[in-house]
Amino acid sequence: MPVHVAGGRFPASRRAKLLVFSLVPLLAVLLALLLLPVPFLDRYLAGLVAERVSSQVACPGSLAQPPKVTVGGGRLVPQLLRSKLSELSLSLPDVTIGDTRHAGFEATLRAVSQPEEGTTLAGSMDASITVGFANMPTAAGEPPTTYGRAEDGSLSVTTESPAGNAKAVTAKLFLKMELRDGSVAAVPQRLQMFGRTLPAKQVPELVGSDRVQELPELPEGVTYKSITPRKDGVHVALDGVAVESLSKLPKEVDGRPVTYQAKNGLLGISTAFAIKPIVNVPLTIHTAPRLNGGTLTLVPRSVEILGANRPVDSFLSKIVLGQVKQESLSRKLPALPAGVRYRSVSVDSAGIKVAVGGSTVRPFSTLSSSDGRPTTFGAENGLLTATTKGGNPDGSPTPLVLYAKPRITGTTLDIAPQQIELFGLVFPADKVLAQVKARNTAVPLPALPANLEYRGVEVLPEGMRIALSGKNVLLRKGQLTGGGAC
Repeated sequence: MPVHVAGGRFPASRRAKLLVFSLVPLLAVLLALLLLPVPFLDRYLAGLVAERVSSQVACPGSLAQPPKVTVGGGRLVPQLLRSKLSELSLSLPDVTIGDTRHAGFEATLRAVSQPEEGTTLAGSMDASITVGFANMPTAAGEPPTTYGRAEDGSLSVTTESPAGNAKAVTAKLFLKMELRDGSVAAVPQRLQMFGRTLPAKQVPELVGSDRVQELPELPEGVTYKSITPRKDGVHVALDGVAVESLSKLPKEVDGRPVTYQAKNGLLGISTAFAIKPIVNVPLTIHTAPRLNGGTLTLVPRSVEILGANRPVDSFLSKIVLGQVKQESLSRKLPALPAGVRYRSVSVDSAGIKVAVGGSTVRPFSTLSSSDGRPTTFGAENGLLTATTKGGNPDGSPTPLVLYAKPRITGTTLDIAPQQIELFGLVFPADKVLAQVKARNTAVPLPALPANLEYRGVEVLPEGMRIALSGKNVLLRKGQLTGGGAC
């Protein structure tokens, strides 16, 4: 039998057993680290990962606040042993991205590894950039602008359009013309602009009040009957009988005092003539008023003298009428507007009555707008039309609100409006922009790393959120927030 000698070597089988017994506890610890939760170790490792990710997110000193990093995907030890994190969430509440300050950035990265120093590879990435309305960038020289969310979820942009941008704006006002006690009133009926026709009552601040203008004074007994806009101008109809009382007729004829009386449709002119050998013979020349265009002529019909009413061809009548100048029995009547004429004349105890009637046309070129803007007048369906061009007559800018459904094309945020609100009214944007010089509605977005793309934009109650995503995204230090690499 073999004999054990103190200080001799162990047999090989016994040494193997001792090695196994010494490795078992170490393997148990490793398995425990891999399979069992070890909170203090996970917290420690998570802190290390967060610190490393924070240093990778942005260039030194570029962040107002440190990022918030959350490591997901289960136990950290297995992930670190594989050198790949299953999921990493990143939050930066206040960061500058491109020209936008104070933006919020949220990102979730999956299958995250570090191929080399200063780079991060994400198997997939979903992120968003949120910009509050108060932090929306504005270009130099643009008017004050306020952003918001409309009731229908679209983006509202409240701004103003300088007067120079509205030089091509055309508005057409329809007015009804009314006669009012010797005046004409143009009453707004409706307004046509930007492809819409609006009742005047709906836009009182745009159409203004009635335009009232005094008409030329007419002789007593003659009145304006109607006023109607037509293609060739404004037609003004008048009618009536102008009466000149006998008391207002000339007091002398050829230097002789005269008096007048009317009888049987004739006007009697009474005076006294010297007929040798008789001095101051009283007589009356009976005349019939006649019209010849605009001339009123008193045509003698008989001469009442020496107790008898004698015809004009009698001896005494010829002597009397020979002493009367023919021009003394004629006079020009006041000139009438084109289209209006003297129609007839008669006489009675009230005086000489001249009937007047007709319609005169006032060309549109003689009309003018109340605010001094260049205006083209016309007529449609019995209404006067006044077409103006240009912005506010005082040169002030026009407040407006743009309503847009933002979209992203490539690396450009497009906020071109679909509707535009002016003067409290909403018009199709294309109709407005056909006449109003548009402001820039394309906002450039920062360039993204390869394989990362902008996916869409959403209007939130407090701002706008832009989504981006990609696969196999390789990020260099500082690119994660949209900036350039350090």
